[in-house]
Amino acid sequence: DRRPIIVADVTKDRDYMYPDMAKKEGLCSMVSVPMMVREKAMGVINSYTSVPHVFTSEEVKLLQAIANQAAIAIEHTTLIEKSFEMQEALAVRKLMERAKGYLMRSKKLTEEEAFKLIQRQSMDLRKSMREIAEAVLLAGALDQRVEKQRG
Repeated sequence: DRRPIIVADVTKDRDYMYPDMAKKEGLCSMVSVPMMVREKAMGVINSYTSVPHVFTSEEVKLLQAIANQAAIAIEHTTLIEKSFEMQEALAVRKLMERAKGYLMRSKKLTEEEAFKLIQRQSMDLRKSMREIAEAVLLAGALDQRVEKQRG
């Protein structure tokens, strides 16, 4: 349900899951509002009082607005994290393509052989495929410099 829940006394309400803990912490009244983003509840915010309190509609609306803003902030952060993960995955993919291309040209490997070589080295050396691809490209750049100096 997406509606706020108001409990007059959590220590006496049968549906409240932790009445003993509430008593120990000195909690009494509670309002719980969903954190909504695009018609989807992604959590709840609870507000407790230490004395009996009848929550006004203004208090509930304010808490709901805060909960919704918190939900938007959480979703925004999640989207930013996903964006960074996708950018990183794309960067690794591009690096892998360059490393495979170098191995295909310099070692006369097929694309599949180049990929499997990088993958096998990654497992054997316990390094990420990104690290292996970077090492391949670095070694390739060094080889090219040596060839230029000799030539």
